[in-house]
Amino acid sequence: MININHIYAFLELVEQRNFNAAAEKLHLTQSGLSRKISAIEERVNQRLFERTTRFVRPTRAAMALARHWREALVSYQAGLAEIGATDADLAGSLLIGVSATSRFGEWQTFSDLFFQTFPSVNGRVESMPSQDVVFYVRNGDLDVGFCGGPIADDSLGVIQIEQIRYRVLLPDDHPLAQRASLAMADLRGEELSLVNAKTWPRVRENLDALLAQCGLLGAVAYESNFIDRVLRDIIDNGRVGIHPLAGNYLLPRGVTLREIDDLALCLENMFVWRKSTTSPLVRSMVSMLTRYFDGAAAKS
Repeated sequence: MININHIYAFLELVEQRNFNAAAEKLHLTQSGLSRKISAIEERVNQRLFERTTRFVRPTRAAMALARHWREALVSYQAGLAEIGATDADLAGSLLIGVSATSRFGEWQTFSDLFFQTFPSVNGRVESMPSQDVVFYVRNGDLDVGFCGGPIADDSLGVIQIEQIRYRVLLPDDHPLAQRASLAMADLRGEELSLVNAKTWPRVRENLDALLAQCGLLGAVAYESNFIDRVLRDIIDNGRVGIHPLAGNYLLPRGVTLREIDDLALCLENMFVWRKSTTSPLVRSMVSMLTRYFDGAAAKS
């Protein structure tokens, strides 16, 4: 019988193609990782990796095992999830990219649950714009990412995790703040405060098209790379903002949120990973997230 944590180690080595990188990812010594791989090779009576000076190359036998074991782990972890059990055998670290549009959304609740389920896995979060999350996941500098969509990249697996509606941000003492809901026409004559179009293209592209249709694009009086500065400008200068804010975002005192009845515009927040990855850490997050969102259609 092959130990489950030996399988996790094997899959990470298939992914990294380097003993040092895989051992570091799994929080193992190189000798400890080597012993696990040797134990599997002895059990299956096959050589699984061709070793060179710096890298290892999985053999055909290794790739066959990787394909079947990756599929088996999905069922194994689903069984644990069904009975509410944790999986302490999966260990290591994940580098996660999170965009500002995702930071206060479903990803927070899900990530807490993931790291409770896999207590030996730790995550390091890097905050960056959505387009950078996609770029660094594609290049392998990030393991996974949560960012704004849409995403059209055949090399990436994608799960839509939530839709965030655009709403109006107003100073508490603004006359429009006294109304339960608004229409786009109510914003005529107002100065708009928005996040920067170059830094936040996924937020601004569709919004700018709509503002242009309504004759409001010229009303943009202030832009910032940071939503916090936009909120400060709204408070200090009485301007009006339009932005998609996730449910867990805590507005500062002095700002009121209102719906726009005729603004049917939402931002999609997505989870992304490299389709080619064999990393058990990444694949475990993909499997759990798919279950978490009730069988979300993952293009994997």
